[in-house]
Amino acid sequence: MLYPRLIRLPHTLPSVTHLRLTQLKFRGIQPSYTFAYRFQSTMTGRPVRVLTVGTGAVGAIYSWRLSKSCHVTTVCRSNYDAVREKGFAIDSKKFGQEVFIPHNVVRSVEESSKEEPYDYVVVTTKALPELTNVADIIAPAVKEKTTVVLIQNGLGIEEPITTRFPSNPIVSIVAYIGTSQIAPGQIAMLGDESLIIGEYKAAPVDSEQQREKFIELLEKGGVTVQRVEDVEQVRWQKLFWNASFSPVCTVTGLNTSQVLANKDAMSTVKNVMLDVIRAANAVGYSFDEKEQYELMVAKTEQTALNYKPSMQLDYERGQPMEVEVILGTPLRRAKTKGLDVPYLETLHDLCSALNARALNK
Repeated sequence: MLYPRLIRLPHTLPSVTHLRLTQLKFRGIQPSYTFAYRFQSTMTGRPVRVLTVGTGAVGAIYSWRLSKSCHVTTVCRSNYDAVREKGFAIDSKKFGQEVFIPHNVVRSVEESSKEEPYDYVVVTTKALPELTNVADIIAPAVKEKTTVVLIQNGLGIEEPITTRFPSNPIVSIVAYIGTSQIAPGQIAMLGDESLIIGEYKAAPVDSEQQREKFIELLEKGGVTVQRVEDVEQVRWQKLFWNASFSPVCTVTGLNTSQVLANKDAMSTVKNVMLDVIRAANAVGYSFDEKEQYELMVAKTEQTALNYKPSMQLDYERGQPMEVEVILGTPLRRAKTKGLDVPYLETLHDLCSALNARALNK
């Protein structure tokens, strides 16, 4: 087989959040103007056009790297004024310091749709199907030949897109990156980053050509890309951590180091992780329970001590948590196969209850 059955996990776990950025010193750094002669061209000879929807920290980093060869428009909401006026001030250990000025900055997808059609619509928003349908959000910008790219957490995030746009290619990406927007338009990125990209096998149309082209564009910007055969397998594997450590930290208020040191908390982590692994195997995968559990604990001990997962931070800030794509979808898929997953179901119900206030704001 061309690809390994179990992927090599990057050295960083899901998004790092408590990032500090000392005073930015951009003395002598030139804004990232990208001129036409540097653009990657389409078959028609015009520049590849990219729209990024959800230009927070992750969206800003990958828009910046794509701008090295593409015409990039960013949809900015809370940071619109800052980005429109000054661009993104980015401090990245991997890519360096730069002021990235997108080719166009808009407040909404509707506003962006007044421009020429986009070759790629890149979605980097939080995945909150309990709150919004991402297909409705991007619909004004999706035309006949548009490829939809999803750089989001969770399982089943592709389904609203393939349901609404069955004829459009889709590229599903799992990101491992530590980055934060510490103030509007100010982005800190610590350490390395990696995008894991592979076929979304449930897609109604073949997307290989568009997927390989997008990988080429990313690599022109220095992005680390790992190809896999089945991207949903990787999503399941990332859930082993996200569906266990994240909700246990959220419900208990403990960080990862405190959870690791607490035998009762770790008992719950193990039980819910085994539920998720069994759910993955029930739908056709062959993960080894002991191997995966030990791998996730080891990765936590090596790279994520004293760490608060993004779900926990969202709860503490009163913001909606990604409960359904992290806990709800694997729960429903397990039940569809007649599998009892009591620990996963309990954590889903508890986190849904905690999430209610933020969703009803």
